[in-house]
Amino acid sequence: MKMNSFTYVRPWMEQILQVIKKDIKTDHLPGDKSFYKTHFGNRPQNKLTQEEIFATYEKELLAGNEDLSEWVINRWVFKYGDIYRHFAERLGAVNPNFQEIQSLSDAEADMVLAGAQEKFGSAETYIFARLNGVVFSDSVFDRLNQVALQETQSKTQMQEQKNEQESFEQLNARHQREVSRLQEKYEDKLSGIQRKYTSDVEALKKQIRSLQQQIHAQKNV
Repeated sequence: MKMNSFTYVRPWMEQILQVIKKDIKTDHLPGDKSFYKTHFGNRPQNKLTQEEIFATYEKELLAGNEDLSEWVINRWVFKYGDIYRHFAERLGAVNPNFQEIQSLSDAEADMVLAGAQEKFGSAETYIFARLNGVVFSDSVFDRLNQVALQETQSKTQMQEQKNEQESFEQLNARHQREVSRLQEKYEDKLSGIQRKYTSDVEALKKQIRSLQQQIHAQKNV
């Protein structure tokens, strides 16, 4: 029994759906009334979250929904025309009618894959090969899978580090703004005190001059 191709790419399901999310929202969801009714009832589409939409599609794809699987694969491949052209050219060198190829030797697989992972990414190359039923041997697919997982893990770690750095920078910027605000507030308060002090001194000087004038006037009486 042929295994559901989406079972092999489960770690990248969200990534696959993310690539075609616009097609899902503008084409498939409003176009397949039965699918929509079954999973979302009468809820307005603009009230659906991306998380619940993706969860529903993942569940259906892993359950073997053939119509949905074909639609997703077609839309995903359309977004990666450069990978399709690469495989079509290399497989065509093995057999001009490459859909008739029943299996690929390790040497043929190496020829087909040469440069693909470096150019398109290991995960994308593996996803394409699985979803399109490229007839690599199990050992070749296992190798591709391991490299794709390692690449994905590395990218995830890099993204997490980037997010942490951005969070630190945002926190630092917020701290700097708060310090500036407090400093400005302190300076304004200090300036107010300075103005009051100057005003009080001037008033005191006027009082002293007035008293001096009064004393001088009394002496001359």
